[in-house]
Amino acid sequence: MNLPGFDPEQQEALHNARVLVIGAGGLGCPVMQTLAATGVGHITVWDDDHVDITNIHRQILFGAGDVGRRKVDVAAERLRALQPGIEVNAVFDRLTPDNFIGALDGIDLLIDGSDTFATKFLAADAAEITGTPLLWGSVLRYRGDIALWWSGPGAPENSVGMRDLYPTQPDAGSVPDCATAGVLGVTTSVVGSLMSTEAVKFLTGIGRAEIGRLHMYDALSTTIRRFTVTRDPARPLAHTLGTYTDACAVSTDGQSLYDDIRTGAAHALDIREPHERAIADLPFASAHLPLSEVERNPEAVANALAEYAEGDEIVVYCAGGVRSDKFVDTYAKQAQQRGVTLKSLPGGVQRWG
Repeated sequence: MNLPGFDPEQQEALHNARVLVIGAGGLGCPVMQTLAATGVGHITVWDDDHVDITNIHRQILFGAGDVGRRKVDVAAERLRALQPGIEVNAVFDRLTPDNFIGALDGIDLLIDGSDTFATKFLAADAAEITGTPLLWGSVLRYRGDIALWWSGPGAPENSVGMRDLYPTQPDAGSVPDCATAGVLGVTTSVVGSLMSTEAVKFLTGIGRAEIGRLHMYDALSTTIRRFTVTRDPARPLAHTLGTYTDACAVSTDGQSLYDDIRTGAAHALDIREPHERAIADLPFASAHLPLSEVERNPEAVANALAEYAEGDEIVVYCAGGVRSDKFVDTYAKQAQQRGVTLKSLPGGVQRWG
């Protein structure tokens, strides 16, 4: 209340605000923590995941004792501890084209803390169809981006949507794999706090929450670059939700392959990094060829394949099946020339470990 321009009217605006947060992850956790502490009165969070030990270095609402619990349940407990009067709607589910429009009913601000392009483009279209302001954030390695988008029914004259910057969803091969890129944990907290600041500005009317202003944060240089995105007059506004492909989604049908490597009928080749093996692995010995070694040494794959006999079947695995799929696609012909067969284990260690 001592802040210039921040009066009971602004605090009441926060208390009455209804915010929907996509994802109780690296961005969603600091966003919800700071908004609850600041006084936002109604927070809905959607997430269909459980707490894993690998989450807690960046998902600051969770601790080691929460492993295995639903993220939305733990998040709701922490938010209520920060602000006992808060209304938290914890939804253990995934937002889809079938439920997204309905989920935005009565929402004042949609905050996208998701980590897949499929969800981000789905959120952008749903926000545009309903005219819901969208606070968008993204983190990769040492960098984070945030922006406020608002387009569609009821949006101001200078309306800009996410698709004015990114017209189409990138294909899976054009961006780093979500399982391999990594992220510096504190970067998610910085970007999440910047998102919360923009949310408070927008909901209370203090300062300038600029629509279409892209902020790019670099942790290693401690700098923020800013770019203004303008409306593309040739782009039609979204009116219906379409099809959104998750680049990190893989098939989980792999029982016969798992049985083959479990019984020794096939060989297992682990292409994950050493730190991943230290966390979890399949319950039997396997050869190890980290993709980082393949990138450093072009002969690494040939040398690894030379260890197998003609006619051998090699089942390649990673954390979830995305990297192993790409590895098999890339090197299947080279393996065939040496008389061996490469196959990818769907679901990877996450399913079979």
